[in-house]
Amino acid sequence: MIQCNRYPHIADLLEHYIVQKKITDIDDIYKNGIKTEKDAELFCAFVWDVVENIHSDSESENPVLGNTDNTDMLPDLAYEITNHMKNAGYYTIWERTLNQEENQ
Repeated sequence: MIQCNRYPHIADLLEHYIVQKKITDIDDIYKNGIKTEKDAELFCAFVWDVVENIHSDSESENPVLGNTDNTDMLPDLAYEITNHMKNAGYYTIWERTLNQEENQ
């Protein structure tokens, strides 16, 4: 399972979007861990979708986990995902997706 040790509320946030979007492959990766490069790529893409959803929900004042604005969680999300990807050995994939997002 993907652990969020320093900021456990990030696990709640990820689980919320996994359930809301009904993404079974991401649910499997979340529960069983990142085992392949493909898993890492899929999970990183999901994280960027979460970032977009956080902004969209905030703009729409759509409550998520009891708040209409969860943008203050973005640094915590970045910390947890960066830490997890380093520990899983897939930090270069996370870094690549980060660079792709910055260049869009």
